[in-house]
Amino acid sequence: MAVLAGVKPGTGQRTGEGRLSWPVFLLTLAAVTSSSLSALSLYQLVALRAEVEGLRSEVCRRREEGQEAKHAGQTESISQRSSQESLHQPGHRPGSQPAVTLMRRRRLASGSEPLVAQPCLQLLANNSRKTFRKEYNSEPHTGIPWQAGLRRGSALEEDGDSMLVREEGFYFVYSQVYYMDSTFAMGHVVIRRKRNVVGDEPQYVILFRCIQ
Repeated sequence: MAVLAGVKPGTGQRTGEGRLSWPVFLLTLAAVTSSSLSALSLYQLVALRAEVEGLRSEVCRRREEGQEAKHAGQTESISQRSSQESLHQPGHRPGSQPAVTLMRRRRLASGSEPLVAQPCLQLLANNSRKTFRKEYNSEPHTGIPWQAGLRRGSALEEDGDSMLVREEGFYFVYSQVYYMDSTFAMGHVVIRRKRNVVGDEPQYVILFRCIQ
């Protein structure tokens, strides 16, 4: 009688039901969290796939542009070679024109292929001169003596061992060096020097650096 004093009928059953609600709540919370993580992972996977597809299309586009540029360069070199061969032919007259030039002029007149002559300047290493020492950012560099090779237009001129840009625009810079030392790491750097400096902008700008 003393043990059952103060205990209302049905109290123990309600207490058990309250204790059973916590595992159910935890299982529900775990299921909701797992569903949220799965949805987030799926969204990230879709975003990564879209980014990969975008990068793949960009690589394909640049590859096609490179192939077109290479094809255009090969066509131009073939036309120049044909022009030189026609000039050296015995039956060639000074007033005559190569067939390739006539075809390109006909295409230009018809409007199918616009022909624009781009300015160009090629600098070749001068073997008759020795290399010299040059300071850049308080570091010693080896200067290479240059001599003018192929030149077209008046926008680019040779200025000693440098290239002087006369006209504003976008220019493609290409440099190639043959490294003969197999012991030490070698490299070359192409530097742009500004004659007119405004504010705190640097006078020397590195266009590109190559180490091999």
